[in-house]
Amino acid sequence: MRAYVMTRGTERRMDYAFLGQSPPLSWWDGLTEWLLLEAEELVLNRPDGRSAGLLLSGIPSGRSDVIGTRIRYTVVVDGVHEEPALGAWLVRCGLEEPERDRLGRDLDAVFAADRVDAWLRGAMDGDPAREVEDRLLAALRKGAAGAGEGGLRDEERRTSWVGDIRDPAARGEFEARADRLLRGSRPGTAFTTHALGSVSGARRAARALTGEVAVLLHEGGPEEVRSLSEPAGRGAVSAGKARAPEVRRGGEDRSRAGLVTAVAALVLVVVLGILLLTG
Repeated sequence: MRAYVMTRGTERRMDYAFLGQSPPLSWWDGLTEWLLLEAEELVLNRPDGRSAGLLLSGIPSGRSDVIGTRIRYTVVVDGVHEEPALGAWLVRCGLEEPERDRLGRDLDAVFAADRVDAWLRGAMDGDPAREVEDRLLAALRKGAAGAGEGGLRDEERRTSWVGDIRDPAARGEFEARADRLLRGSRPGTAFTTHALGSVSGARRAARALTGEVAVLLHEGGPEEVRSLSEPAGRGAVSAGKARAPEVRRGGEDRSRAGLVTAVAALVLVVVLGILLLTG
């Protein structure tokens, strides 16, 4: 298992970057159109059924930049299935604000502002990559301490599905899916998103990804967990509102043709009336 952390420094020129070293593969690139990584997002990805990667963004820091904007962290863990209890805790950090805030405080304790600035300047002696990873893993393992290993949960009722992150039932389903991705071998992806705001958007994302997909929407989620393998149908829930029934194309064309015929008949009557009056 390898771990990486991205943050920024105090000075304006010290923009967001990975400290020490970057992940060798940005495996989340294929999902970025459905994520807002400046906000609180969680991605757990196991596309081949073997190695699992986890990304958690929007972790708040107590540090601020030179103009007073609050700084945040993004954590990436490759091979997170090797420590499923740690992965399960990071999933909770992605779903629960108090846990995410606690993680931010733990990261601040090992990544003080002056050290972060020195790393970003390249002014640290020794092996910055090793030091950063050692500090990061220590903070993550501290947060996960006491989390039980548990066991593989019962088979889920759904394949690909979407829910609202504010719905306790949907969060429970999401944790069950994350548990399976961490401890099982079936390929799939589970993620939260600020970038999608409808069931149809989640359905498009699921079609583009490999394996089973679980999506929690921060905005526009359905009132209850919805399968993404079912057709949208009439009255599908999107952005919290029922959609208007779809108008079939054939009916629309017939209505338009009838309107054209009626207008043509009216014009003909008017022309005949004018000819009679002037004749």
